[in-house]
Amino acid sequence: MRRLAALGCLATVLAADWVILRRSPRWIVSGLFDEPAHLATGGLVLLNWPPRSGAWSAGFLAGSALPDIDHVPLALQEEHPALTDPRPVTHCLAIVVPLLAAARVTGGEAFVGAAAGSITHLARDLAVGTGAPLLQPLSARVFRLPYPLYAGALGVLALRAVRR
Repeated sequence: MRRLAALGCLATVLAADWVILRRSPRWIVSGLFDEPAHLATGGLVLLNWPPRSGAWSAGFLAGSALPDIDHVPLALQEEHPALTDPRPVTHCLAIVVPLLAAARVTGGEAFVGAAAGSITHLARDLAVGTGAPLLQPLSARVFRLPYPLYAGALGVLALRAVRR
């Protein structure tokens, strides 16, 4: 089962990125490919993480898509952003602060998992599209990673999960 999950996650990311990078769909359509790729990236990381509680793991997977919550109001607008537009401010490291605060107040493991999952979301965003403004609101500088580095890391994670 673990092998199938790892290979399925890797295939999901590579197929989604092929469509996004080679076909350049409109912003609203690219989200239909990007969100599963974020979840699959989180899934590959989770398959390599030491076993955690169900709440933590569910929070982690939710967190791997959470920064894109700001896309909901954008999708409801008449005019959508272009794929070349910069990412909104939820795509920064500060997104983990309210999640960790909620974990501290409630004692909920799911919030800690969501904070960790949000980091995997940002890792993908560094390599796909316009990068991410990790240090917002302190700096508007956008950070990027080469796509082959991201894809290679996912390949290593998939291989590691298959061999476990």
